[in-house]
Amino acid sequence: MNGLLCQGMLILTVSASLPFIVDVPSNSGIRRVSVYLGLYLVALGTGGIKPCTSALGADQFDGADLVERATKGSFFNWYYFSVNIGSLLSGTVLVLVQQDIGWGVGFAVPMVLMMSGLAVFVAGRKVYRYKQLGVSPLTRVAQVVVAAVRNYRVVLHEDTSGGIEHSRQFR
Repeated sequence: MNGLLCQGMLILTVSASLPFIVDVPSNSGIRRVSVYLGLYLVALGTGGIKPCTSALGADQFDGADLVERATKGSFFNWYYFSVNIGSLLSGTVLVLVQQDIGWGVGFAVPMVLMMSGLAVFVAGRKVYRYKQLGVSPLTRVAQVVVAAVRNYRVVLHEDTSGGIEHSRQFR
């Protein structure tokens, strides 16, 4: 997914720099297609990587070890601090760069940062801890759907007891 994000940023950078490279009008079809393609790739890549980065980071620490538990807390402090600083800089400094220097440079800066982040991520893949999944999450989702379909027509009585006392609430 990080590769999709980098490709989207590259396409956006090229589309913003296109008038400087080749004489292409701003309302041409190729420019419009490249902007939308870049935006869609960035959205797809961001949606795929945002929820996974914190989970991958959490998997790198052993919760049973007291030292690693403290290190895990420190990791999340730095992680969210970095996310917020990135948001602050992209909303201030990057906007100024886009206004004063140009959109091509404004897209090139995060593109270079994303590519360097991808390079660091790929370089560290041999030292990551990988957790083996016991059962596929899709199996559990399928079991819930099958149970819901089977219990669709179940009629509950007022004196229901046992393991389904909350069934009325979640009906």
